[in-house]
Amino acid sequence: MAWRTLSKWVSHLEKEGELIRISEPVDVELEAGAIADKLVKTNGPAVLFEKPRLPNGEISEIPLAMNLFGSHDRTLRALGAKHEKEIGERLVALMKPDIGGIVKKPWTGLPLLRDAISMPPKKVRKGSCQRVRMETDVTKLPIPKTWPMDGGRFITLPLVVTKDPHSQEHNLGMYRGQVFGPKEVGLHWQIHKHAADHADAWPDGKMPVAICIGGPPELIFSAIAPLPDNLEEYMFAGFMGKKRLRITKALTQDLLVPADADVVIEGWVDAKETRTEGPFGDHFGFYSLTGQYPVLNVTAVTRRKDAILPATIVGQPPMEDGYLGEAIGKQFRPILSFQHRDVLDVHLPLETGFHNLAIVKSKQRYPRQARKTCLGLLGAGQMMFLKIMIATDEDPSDLDALLDALNDRVDPNSDLTIIPGMVSDALEPASTFENVQSKLIIDTTKIIPSDPRSGTPLEGSFVEECPAWRRGEEEPPKISEHLLEEISKIPEVEDCRMLRNSMLVVTVDFEGRPNPRTGSHWPDEENAAAKVKKINQLRKSIWQLDSQTAIRWLFITDNDLDLHGDGAKRRLLWQLTSRFAVERDFIVEDGRICWDATTPIPSLEGETPVRRWPAITMHDPETLEAIERFDLPPWPNNLVM
Repeated sequence: MAWRTLSKWVSHLEKEGELIRISEPVDVELEAGAIADKLVKTNGPAVLFEKPRLPNGEISEIPLAMNLFGSHDRTLRALGAKHEKEIGERLVALMKPDIGGIVKKPWTGLPLLRDAISMPPKKVRKGSCQRVRMETDVTKLPIPKTWPMDGGRFITLPLVVTKDPHSQEHNLGMYRGQVFGPKEVGLHWQIHKHAADHADAWPDGKMPVAICIGGPPELIFSAIAPLPDNLEEYMFAGFMGKKRLRITKALTQDLLVPADADVVIEGWVDAKETRTEGPFGDHFGFYSLTGQYPVLNVTAVTRRKDAILPATIVGQPPMEDGYLGEAIGKQFRPILSFQHRDVLDVHLPLETGFHNLAIVKSKQRYPRQARKTCLGLLGAGQMMFLKIMIATDEDPSDLDALLDALNDRVDPNSDLTIIPGMVSDALEPASTFENVQSKLIIDTTKIIPSDPRSGTPLEGSFVEECPAWRRGEEEPPKISEHLLEEISKIPEVEDCRMLRNSMLVVTVDFEGRPNPRTGSHWPDEENAAAKVKKINQLRKSIWQLDSQTAIRWLFITDNDLDLHGDGAKRRLLWQLTSRFAVERDFIVEDGRICWDATTPIPSLEGETPVRRWPAITMHDPETLEAIERFDLPPWPNNLVM
């Protein structure tokens, strides 16, 4: 079923025992975010703060809700979907209807007709979002500050409405909003985003903008969905909810806004007027760095009578935004397969912030088809931001099966593709240059008979050299217990663990490592050079001991990871993808791979410098102590605390 308002979704969660109310005052600065973080990391319920306390000590008249979508099942129900591919399958049916089947059985076309009728938004004279016109002061809203080093309070589930001045087409995007003052909100839209296109198109530079918060849950999903350019988010929201979305004219701007939003902040943006926005604890688990972004000049604030302000917290995964992204990924898988016919399945792990790693299952009818599939996906919408793609024959969501495939079916000499100088997410901390990074494609698929490495190529073809173990004809070399013992004696090695019989992880410590709570913003050339020297020496020492080339994968990371604790593999996945730049930290030599995922030290020297290194998102001790007054589960292991 579809949820017509946010309050109905909240009521449903409470009825199902999936929401707790906190009736005593809770600070919107740090306390609310820490509570929500603890709940999402322990698979806990949603939370409604009935008395959110503003920084000036006042209690907001609007309650604050967090962790509303913090589980797989919760996101599926919020979408109103019966299964994880329903929406995508409906959309594909609409894009490519079975005309022959409908002609034979006309009644089978009724669901398509219903879906088509539900898409155009319905304009109403006055929306429930305008029942109460508030004082024009966004500081009175219970907008949280979730991390100690955040630049201020941020709207974290904003539905930002802009429109093209020529076509009048509206766009609904999710770009965080930093509260600068009563009538000023910073808008973090990156140069890749649709809103930035709209802003550039306004002839006088002054563009009407509305930040809508809350409303039917399908609005949130529409704002983050990878929609085709010719499908507006308002139309998609109606399609998801199977009912035309109600929209109404904003009071002070020439815009159409969702009539059932909980809060609407109206204003205008001059693209030439920018302010320093950030830092902000972001979905990669680090603070995104400050930058110059547009400012919304607020002209009105309205709300529903029963308004609830939804918010989320992003940081070290797993987080609520991961479940939102995962739900979108699963629902859009049929669309992806419709557009890219070779794609059988795709998984973007929660632990990697979604833009760092994709695991792709592809058809394999001809040699290297999986690699071609990966290259195609790197041009598909938000997937352009991906750093690493792994092609597999296995279930992409099965981490153990993935490790087996990496261990058994990757020849470093022939199964790696590096693409230099590609697009990067502006929020990605490890890339050498802002908005630019190299990509890595790893092919773990089985060698098919028509592949020249198979030993039985097509007539007239040459045989490409390939280790027998890569063809599955014999067992690959294995790391012996004796070798592992010798490696553990190397002075630089703090700890080590075999992930598989050719995969070794070692942890190290080094001078000058950036403080996880503060990061490092200035070059430290001496320690940076010493660190590079130490990593290279460690790599050579390990490879010299490994005369049989048994260690094909050598992962090196910081000693802040307990290799043998609960959740070690998933924490390792975060570190391997978030502290790693392909162009700087990936070495292939003599059939071996060295993957350096130690914390970078800022440096301006060399071909691959290191930018400012941000702090990790961590709650301060005072906040952790303050929320002990609530009956909450303990924190899980293997977090950077």
